[in-house]
Amino acid sequence: MKAVLFDLGHTLIDYYHDWKEPEMKAIRKIYRILSTDFGISEEEGEFCRHLSQLLMEARETKLKKMIEIPLSDILNRCFHRYGCDGDDDLIDKALHAFYETLLENRQLIPGVKEMLDKVRARGYVIGLVSDVAWGLPSEFPLRDMCYYGIDQYFDDLIFSTDVGLRKPNPKIFKMALSNLDAKPDEAIFIGNSLQADIKGAKGIGMVAVLKESKFYQHDDSIVPDEKISGWNEIDRVLAKYTRR
Repeated sequence: MKAVLFDLGHTLIDYYHDWKEPEMKAIRKIYRILSTDFGISEEEGEFCRHLSQLLMEARETKLKKMIEIPLSDILNRCFHRYGCDGDDDLIDKALHAFYETLLENRQLIPGVKEMLDKVRARGYVIGLVSDVAWGLPSEFPLRDMCYYGIDQYFDDLIFSTDVGLRKPNPKIFKMALSNLDAKPDEAIFIGNSLQADIKGAKGIGMVAVLKESKFYQHDDSIVPDEKISGWNEIDRVLAKYTRR
């Protein structure tokens, strides 16, 4: 084995487990910005329904096509209705409204730094493949990684909004392996999602390890090669596949 790759959200850093609440908080904050700065006359409830519908439609497209749709594009579609699309300052404020809701429940998962120290000490190259919440720019999850001091461990970072793809699209995994100069059978991928992480990694021949978390969707059709409930189990996984 040459490389170990990770997912980010709910694998290394924890956030909300139910996205409905933070999403609605962000939408309401954006409505207040529009009301104050642009004087829109639409009722808050109608605005919330409109933007929520656009976000839902985007999620369905992302899931079906395994592509990323930048949140800025969705917001511009919404703002076009009020004649304020293309306003860079407004878009920036709206993006921050979404990101700031994540900060309310952000925390580094216990044992992450110690685990990354062990992986690095064994000589593996380390990569990250992450779908970014709502299609936010990659600067935001990178801020989280820097805040907790884990960015320094990684040889390569791939965020969905930088490449226009979302897991389990095989292209995003192949791109990561290419960047790390590793073949699928030389790599382990660890993530918390059966549908995105395990299905995607196994689909191209990587060892796929499920990091169990509260943010979990059961699927009997997808079987990981290994399961871990805590990062203290990393030695067992690395030892098993190093012997191959």
